[in-house]
Amino acid sequence: MIEPSPVQPIFDLIDAIVELYLATVIKPFLGFHDVAYAALNRNLRALLDAKKPPTWFTANFITYLRTVFVIPCLVTLSLGWCLIPSIIVILVDIGDFLDGVVARYWVSVRKEKKQEAAPIVGKDKPSLVPSWNSEQRNSSYGGFLDAVCDKVFVVPCWIALLSTIPETRFRVAQYIVLWCLILAESASGTVRFRAYFSCQGAPAPNVVGLDFSSSAVKADGVGKAKQSLEMFGTAFFILPGIRYVGLVLLAAAVPLAYESVRRKIKKRVMYVHNPVGAENGLDHAELRFFMQARGLGSRLVVGKMSTAMASTSGKDGVANARAVSAVDDVIVFPPGRVLPKADVAFLDEWGLDFLVCTPQEVPSVIEDVVKAGRCLVIGEDNTARPAGSKDAAKKDD
Repeated sequence: MIEPSPVQPIFDLIDAIVELYLATVIKPFLGFHDVAYAALNRNLRALLDAKKPPTWFTANFITYLRTVFVIPCLVTLSLGWCLIPSIIVILVDIGDFLDGVVARYWVSVRKEKKQEAAPIVGKDKPSLVPSWNSEQRNSSYGGFLDAVCDKVFVVPCWIALLSTIPETRFRVAQYIVLWCLILAESASGTVRFRAYFSCQGAPAPNVVGLDFSSSAVKADGVGKAKQSLEMFGTAFFILPGIRYVGLVLLAAAVPLAYESVRRKIKKRVMYVHNPVGAENGLDHAELRFFMQARGLGSRLVVGKMSTAMASTSGKDGVANARAVSAVDDVIVFPPGRVLPKADVAFLDEWGLDFLVCTPQEVPSVIEDVVKAGRCLVIGEDNTARPAGSKDAAKKDD
């Protein structure tokens, strides 16, 4: 059993306070936020459908464009101007919403024009096809770019605003709020970079029937509320007459920034028990399954029985599992003994959160793991469902 950290009770208390804040303040706020943005989304989408924008008008183009606005914003702030940089911040926030609408528009256009994929091997000449890793990075680049560019714009603005704080009794509070946001968003950006450049070749499965977080506000809700509070708070903070209104909004964003980072770095260990294919060499389907299992959590542990064969024979299941980049650790069981059961006690002993398996392996899963809701089944549709659920049962048939 993994011993908890001595400072864990402190973080548990902070998490409880943040969760209370999310349930009592942010959840009602999101109700009004979603209504306003849904109406704006409908109008913008109708405009795009009517005008048919050129192919260069993509979500990434808008993201790059709004990020460049950090330069005039910083220049005008350095000149002591207030109104223009405040307007720039608001325009950048509108651009952040617009690139999401444009991205969804082009996705729908591509679906309408979708054609059968070209064969991997050409008839007359060799073909160059991307690897799974390249495909996955290309498909997730837009989301990664959007998140990072948000921080590239707003963090330098906050750093510049540190020099504009007046000598008032709330001076210390303003420093604390700005520095908390700077540190939180910098940490979030670091985590984003690491996640993007260490991503696996298979997309993380969609999880149906299970919410990893018991929070009253989902992850996308935290992000939307945080973005709105940070951008409008920054715009108001720049204006001397309503600086304290901006300070209140920025202070309201601090718990959300903390929660956003916490959810990104929260440890969730997935476990695959005795994969049969590892003994005879792994094919692409089994490698993809490991990547999918890894995408569900922060770490992937594989349990494998040791064999007497040399690893050079290619039939050493432990060595094959260790060679997979998606696998973080391997639990090696001694050879010649009965394979331990992967029950709840076993998962708790090794600090494992969920057992991951294929639909064909469900009958061999220990019942107490299924009842505890700690077994996830990855189907062929790249969807993970709790074993025993109706949806999982349908996929098992």
